[in-house]
Amino acid sequence: MRKTAFDIVYGTLENEKHSDDLFHWAIGREDVNQALTRQEKNFVRRLSYGTIERTPEMDGIINHFSKTPVKKMKPVIRTILRMGIYELIYMDSIPAAATCNEMVKLAKKKKFQHLGGFVNGVLRSVARTDKEELRRELLAECRTAQEALSFTYSMPLELTTMLVKQYGKKTTEKILASFYKDKPMTIRVQKMNADSAQVRKELEQAGVVVSLCTYLEEAFHIAGFERLETLPGFAEGHFTVQDESSMLPVLVSGIRPGNRVVDVCSSPGGKALHAVDRLRGEGMVSARDVSEKKIQKIKENAERLKAPNLDIKIWDGTCPDGSWFQKADVVIADVPCSGIGVIGRKPEIKYSALSHAGQLKPIQRQIVRNAADMVKPGGTLIYSTCTINPAENEENADWIAQELSLTPVSLDEYLPKKLQSKMTARGMLQILPGIHEGDGFFVAKFIKEA
Repeated sequence: MRKTAFDIVYGTLENEKHSDDLFHWAIGREDVNQALTRQEKNFVRRLSYGTIERTPEMDGIINHFSKTPVKKMKPVIRTILRMGIYELIYMDSIPAAATCNEMVKLAKKKKFQHLGGFVNGVLRSVARTDKEELRRELLAECRTAQEALSFTYSMPLELTTMLVKQYGKKTTEKILASFYKDKPMTIRVQKMNADSAQVRKELEQAGVVVSLCTYLEEAFHIAGFERLETLPGFAEGHFTVQDESSMLPVLVSGIRPGNRVVDVCSSPGGKALHAVDRLRGEGMVSARDVSEKKIQKIKENAERLKAPNLDIKIWDGTCPDGSWFQKADVVIADVPCSGIGVIGRKPEIKYSALSHAGQLKPIQRQIVRNAADMVKPGGTLIYSTCTINPAENEENADWIAQELSLTPVSLDEYLPKKLQSKMTARGMLQILPGIHEGDGFFVAKFIKEA
């Protein structure tokens, strides 16, 4: 089990791969799949994801007990220590002696038997220390409020500092705390196929716990089930999984029957399929993305939802599409971003978010420039991201208005009162995790003057 967890943690933190992809690969290997019970698979998930999520805290503890700093350790050894300390701190049901012994064995399996004593010494030192006392000692070593928040919520200091600068200490703490709360599964009813009352009734009759979401009447939180695919209405295309924040771009777009819509970075297709639903069979949606793998996800979802009037194709949004020049009523540009708003679902994002933001900003602007060319006079451009970084959000929105000569438009006509503000009156909405419902998200709306 720990070897499987090691592969996931090491691949994520040292090779910058996606934890979900690694988990499904590791669990899906035939030799592992036959050996692990369901309970053991849950153990692997908790240990691997928990270690990835809490690595900054684990590193602080390692540095407290080790003369060799984490950054100078062999990657294999720091991975094993991070996992071992996570077990000791957060998995109380496992005896400390068992954790120490298993991590020493893992070091030997990885051909680092000469460092087994070092691994054992650090882990046993942690095991002998009272957890709360240790946290107090480490917090006392923090020199600033940002360092204290960074340690408490296991967040890179650079990212914590940026959030405090933009949103203040109190709001930042709420944001960071929200990343550790359980995230409910959210579904959106495809109203062409079923009405909301029907879907809710079918699910509740099947024993599913259903609760209304905050912003859209066709959105529900669901819980109390094992497999989504077995739920009534799933195979029939009555609903699709989509976070409520991700529904906002189509909500504020004003898409109506007969419109021609382009979704330029569409995979896995949630917004495109939401747009199809708003068309009610009249008009069309062009959904495109950069690779066959991404396009396949859109196709799978479109087939299950029986989506009409949907054209799906491979297209790189950084390249212009002359065939759509000034033809679209609405263009949705949900661009690649740093993803800070969804750290609660994908914890490894936090380790590269700010560096990725700098690399992505020129790409975001190129995609938007090409997207704006598709908007016909009088048409609408929707710009959105799943981040809470103003450099990718408000700064890009200002750039769109100035550089592309598009006019920001108030969102208030489409939003519930609780989301309306001075910002939404100016055509922008920032959803902050821990402050609002749903994942962190940004959306801005523009009109191309006729």
